[in-house]
Amino acid sequence: MKIGIDAGGTLLKIVYISEEETVYRKVSSLHIDDFIEELNREHPKADIRITGGKAGYMSRKLNHEVRHSIEFDATYTGLKHLMKEQGIHIDRFVYLNVGTGTSFHQADADGQRRAGGTGVGGGTLMGLSYLLTGVRDFKSIISLAKEGNRDAIDLKVHHIYAGDASPIPGDLTASNFGNVQPGDREKARHADELQAVIGLVAETVSTIGINLAAGFDTEDIIFIGSTLLDNDVMIDIINHYVSLKGMKPHFIENGEFSGALGVLLS
Repeated sequence: MKIGIDAGGTLLKIVYISEEETVYRKVSSLHIDDFIEELNREHPKADIRITGGKAGYMSRKLNHEVRHSIEFDATYTGLKHLMKEQGIHIDRFVYLNVGTGTSFHQADADGQRRAGGTGVGGGTLMGLSYLLTGVRDFKSIISLAKEGNRDAIDLKVHHIYAGDASPIPGDLTASNFGNVQPGDREKARHADELQAVIGLVAETVSTIGINLAAGFDTEDIIFIGSTLLDNDVMIDIINHYVSLKGMKPHFIENGEFSGALGVLLS
């Protein structure tokens, strides 16, 4: 048994590879000690390889000789493997890893280069959603957001021009949460607020990705990360926004496991 782990700030992404199958699994980082105990008990002879911010902590607690890889290199290796499996053949692209925060990378035939990052990501989505609505479960957040209409929260271009012709599309966001008026605090719908939070995260990371891709002379932007999992609202916003700028968004199945898979392939 080979076990690859991407030990992140919010989630542990795990890939189990045996002769029979490949299994993908997620565990909350809040339960990291329980998971370490499980590995020590149930997989004492496994070949374990770890990357990510909590890799050092796990290594000290595990009764295994653990191998490490640099997180960004492991993610790139795993991503390229998944792209090949899924028939996505692009030599020059930008990719965004939307985890707790978001990391931005430029990639070509020679490898990847981290171009930067932002603290806006899944942690932002979860934190703001909870503070605004009291909803703290990810699945509940994205399910409720599907019922929302963020036009009630966000100031859109069509709000400003009020029916007059505008130089840019009317559904573009002029100001996230900029349409909130006095008295709205009491009557705002949670579904609208949650959709607005997702819109804030989606548009922020997309804007940075678009500018990064333009500077790198590519139109292909790849999105990975657990924040995108089953998050149809966020994927739709990214698709619309990126395509509007004349670029091509790509979403990789199991992309959130790129680091855990890559550490096994490195």
